[in-house]
Amino acid sequence: MSVYENIELPLKYRNVPKAERKARVKQTIEQFGLSGRSAHYPAQLSGGQQQRVAIARAMISLPALILADEPTGNLDSNNSNTVLKQLEDINQAGTTVVMVTHSPEASKYAKRHLMMKDGYLT
Repeated sequence: MSVYENIELPLKYRNVPKAERKARVKQTIEQFGLSGRSAHYPAQLSGGQQQRVAIARAMISLPALILADEPTGNLDSNNSNTVLKQLEDINQAGTTVVMVTHSPEASKYAKRHLMMKDGYLT
């Protein structure tokens, strides 16, 4: 599926009318800096762009919670910062973001830290 189709998919599952889907997808694609890539397929995108598509697809339905497991694990530092900033913005807009990471740099974006060691929260 293209970037547009990937981001639109959750709205189709929710039977959102086509005109509303189109407007929301367009706005979300712009928000995530993917305007020039809406017709592209995953193999035509960088790792950072693929991550942004995944986050945009998760956000299009306006969830109360996002679980992000190593959201920057395979990204260079520039793309990592972009993705983390987007997650930070999403959180500031009211969505709870739970992020699991081994990255000290990524954890700096969190408001609250819980550490797990040997299966126990410390």
